[in-house]
Amino acid sequence: MSQLCCHVFRGLPKEIEEEVNKFLESTPCEIHHVLQSESTNHVTITIFYVMDAQEDPLTV
Repeated sequence: MSQLCCHVFRGLPKEIEEEVNKFLESTPCEIHHVLQSESTNHVTITIFYVMDAQEDPLTV
């Protein structure tokens, strides 16, 4: 069974880019929706995703 998950990244734009890239490289998942908001000098990115069933830590 697939479960919708959410991961929130917040920080300076360059930091966020690196964090998101690391997350996507290490997390086999299907992205369903991405939200971005900005305030002052920080960026917040929220990713809604479904983990691949084989990699879902709740089913292992």
